[in-house]
Amino acid sequence: MMRTWVQPILVGALVVVVSLTGSLPSSAVTEAEVDEACGEYREAKQQLDAAIEERNAAQAEYAALYADRELTSDRADRLIEQIAERQEELEELRDGVVEWAVEAYMAAGTEISGLVLQTRSLEELVTAQEFLKVITNEKVAAVDRLRVIVSETETMQEELDGQTTQLLVLEAEAHRLALVLAGATDDALNAARQLKGECQRLYQQRQAELARARALEAARRSGGSGGVPSSLTPGFVCPMNPGATSFINDWGFPRSGGRTHRGNDLFAPKRQPVVAVSAGSITLTRGGLGGIGIWLSADNGVDYYYAHLDGYARGIQNGVRVTRGQIIAYNGNTGNAYGGAPHVHFQLHPSGRTRAPVNPYPTLARVC
Repeated sequence: MMRTWVQPILVGALVVVVSLTGSLPSSAVTEAEVDEACGEYREAKQQLDAAIEERNAAQAEYAALYADRELTSDRADRLIEQIAERQEELEELRDGVVEWAVEAYMAAGTEISGLVLQTRSLEELVTAQEFLKVITNEKVAAVDRLRVIVSETETMQEELDGQTTQLLVLEAEAHRLALVLAGATDDALNAARQLKGECQRLYQQRQAELARARALEAARRSGGSGGVPSSLTPGFVCPMNPGATSFINDWGFPRSGGRTHRGNDLFAPKRQPVVAVSAGSITLTRGGLGGIGIWLSADNGVDYYYAHLDGYARGIQNGVRVTRGQIIAYNGNTGNAYGGAPHVHFQLHPSGRTRAPVNPYPTLARVC
């Protein structure tokens, strides 16, 4: 890249007054908004912590409940096995008693026959003294065993019923706790995440705006000649191909009518493509000292002015949005540059076009 270094010539007591503002734009984030958003996040975080504590308690309760459920289930399974074992023996004994009752009925007199006919159940029959008198001692022992098994089975069945009921209660409670575990923190976590993001977004925006205000104030105090830091022009690219462009720090050079140069001139071959230094929207200008010109309103609030263009690129019109690096025009010498070397007069307005420009040279020198 060819670059000529020339010191500016100061004529008389030249004073450059740049009306920049160090105040934040009307859409800026206030400290109160940051405090409110971050306060809401802190409250949500407290609710999340409480929800996590509730979830942990539910998890501990669920673990204990699961252990109780397992023990209860094991007891119920054992009872079912024991009842099944006794039922097999019980059926054999009952078959024997029925057989003995039939034998006694057939062999005995009317007393035992009437007893067999009058009893309504096998259990009632085996408790009758008349029946016990007519059977052998061996059969009496079997009858006693039958009564014991019946009693034990009834007791086991009652216990099994109780265990089954307890199991249903435990399973219902476990289901409830599972729902608590699944959803206890979801809402609180989502709310906290959203509010944390909003708190961070507003805080970062606030810090960026304060930094911007400080940079603008520094530029104002320097009269605009010192330019602006790179933080005010993020992603800035050279307006033309750096290898074909030359420029100097000609900010403040004298111009006709007592004016001073309020930008930098970038010299390059005629019809050299001119690109958008940042993403933003386009406003076209024609006539006057600048000839064919463009205002580029960048998305970050900075405005850039290109003058003396030879023409616009295809599709460039008022209000169109462009991307960074997109060709928007071509180098020329229109306006009061007519007849001279083709160049782009480039201005940088960090507070927008209604405010005075600052020296773009430091910004251009970083990338061109």
